[in-house]
Amino acid sequence: MKFNMKKNQEQTHFLLAAVIHGVLIGAAGVLLFFFILHTVEKRSVQPDEHVLPASTSQGSKVTSKPVKFFAVQYGVYSSSQAASDFLAGHPEYENVAIVQAGKQFFLWGAVGTNEKKIKSLVNKDSFVKPFTLSGAACEEKGLKILPQLLDVSKVAKLNVSDSSKGQAIPAGWKGQVTEMTKVSSNLEVVKLQLLAHYVSENDCLEIKF
Repeated sequence: MKFNMKKNQEQTHFLLAAVIHGVLIGAAGVLLFFFILHTVEKRSVQPDEHVLPASTSQGSKVTSKPVKFFAVQYGVYSSSQAASDFLAGHPEYENVAIVQAGKQFFLWGAVGTNEKKIKSLVNKDSFVKPFTLSGAACEEKGLKILPQLLDVSKVAKLNVSDSSKGQAIPAGWKGQVTEMTKVSSNLEVVKLQLLAHYVSENDCLEIKF
């Protein structure tokens, strides 16, 4: 009888030890699971060291929004030759430029975003023509933001930094600004000459009425 009691006690101790052992293993497994899960989540929120920050010039994206302008318009022709012939016969229009939009060639004397200022430049032979300029279709970053570069209130503000300092500008911009300011000190005339130059060389620049 004592033998059976001792045997039962040993079995009870064995079962109790097994239960405790199982609980400890289970608890350790749960803790290990949560540790692994926490480690994975922590790694997933860390930025990739190989991804360039959005603020760097290489990884940054240049957005382009259309800008509304107003032009002093003298006429419109179906060909560049016809527009050139007209200007050749009117030397008084020395600052008038030919600007192509679609399949038409417009004779503009000034361009600006201030309608009141443009109206003050209109004479008996001209009128105000509103339009929007967009560089969204251009691949070159400088051309994409040409509308914004022309949307300034002073001639001096056209002298922006070059791309090496983080500012995107069209190719030859600084040289063109220098040349156009020699033609006229009037901001709206300088804007017109810059617009006519870059539109004539870049089909991606879009003028809409």
